[in-house]
This record gives sequence, C-alpha cells and structure tokens, in this order.
Amino acid sequence: MLNFSLFGIPISIQPWFWLTMALIGGGFSANSSLGLILVAVFVVAGFISILVHELGHALLIRKYGLPTSITLVAFGGYATYPPGVLSRKQSFLVSAAGPALQFAMGIALIFLARFLTIPAESLLNALIFDLTAISIIWAIFNCLPIYPMDGGQMLAAILGPKRKNFVYLTSTLCAIGIGVATYYYFNSIIAPIFMALFAWKNWQDFQNSLQTKK
Repeated sequence: MLNFSLFGIPISIQPWFWLTMALIGGGFSANSSLGLILVAVFVVAGFISILVHELGHALLIRKYGLPTSITLVAFGGYATYPPGVLSRKQSFLVSAAGPALQFAMGIALIFLARFLTIPAESLLNALIFDLTAISIIWAIFNCLPIYPMDGGQMLAAILGPKRKNFVYLTSTLCAIGIGVATYYYFNSIIAPIFMALFAWKNWQDFQNSLQTKK
C-alpha cells in the first residue's frame, strides 16, 4: 500500500486500485510492448484524474473544518469525514465538488490541447487524451443517481434521511438500466458487473428500510 500526503491530506492507495485501472485500460488485451506502455499511460492518467476527483471532496471537507483523508481503492476512491456532522447542503456540496473539479480539469485539458503541438505518436499526447477522457466520463458517471456514488449521495442530501428508501429504489432501478444499456450498446461486461453489485446492495438496503418502518 502506498501512503503519502498532498496539501496536508493523508492519501492511501491500495494495490487493487492499480490492478483495476490496468484492467479498465486494456491490460488483458495488451500483447505488445507498446500495448503495455499505453496501459501504463492509462493507469497514470486514471491515478491523476481520480486523485483530483477525491481532492475536490477532501479540500471542501477541510474547508468546513473537518479532518479528512483519501483512499484510492478498486474502481475509484473515497474521502473520509466524521459522520453526522455536515448539514444536508454541505453534504450535497461535498459530493458535488469531486466530479465538478474532475470535469473542470477535463474541459481545461481540451482547451489546452488546442494550443499544444504534440506529435500524434507521442506518449504525452496519449496521456492528455486519456486524462481528458477519464476526467469527463468518470465525472459524468459519478453523477448518476446511484448510491453510494456521488450522484446518489447528492440525491440523498436533497431528499433527506426520511426518504432514504426512495434513494435506494432509484439507485437500484438506475443501476439495472445502466448495466443493461452498457452491455447492449458497448458489449462491455465490466460495467454491468459493477452495476449489478450496486443494484443488489441498494435493493437490500431498500428492503431493510421498509422493514425498519414497520
């Protein structure tokens, strides 16, 4: 496990983060030295982009005077803070800050690339392309109303704790829809598996919330 600090925020990176990023970047299909290098470039781009995403959360948490740390795990990461302290408005803004900063970086890179002259075969060009694509796609993906992703957290903050069952149900239906769509249109198996796990967990939480109300 890799540990370091950035802007005074403790950061921990679990080994599974690197492995899953390599998997998403085509690690299983790379069959040449160039292919492996491009996978490594994708992993670096993913690391930068997701770290910026989590810094968006963590920096706002710290602005509210709360302790925080960042952990990058398989398929993403999270920024910690003491539970039950933030108001609903603050919770919404903290959840939105991650994808907002990440998306802004992606857009900034698009404009920056227009003023740079980089050979098409350059690894720097590949890094900028991957970093831009990951930042924009990851930010939009995280804003889907699927709990506990950022979009689900924002929906929970808007509706409040008394309507948590609606959050779980919305998350379940949305995860199923996204999973089916990505399999049908993109012939992808990773996203559907990921969405199936979200759907199952949220369905369980939805059923538990109904039992609690009885």
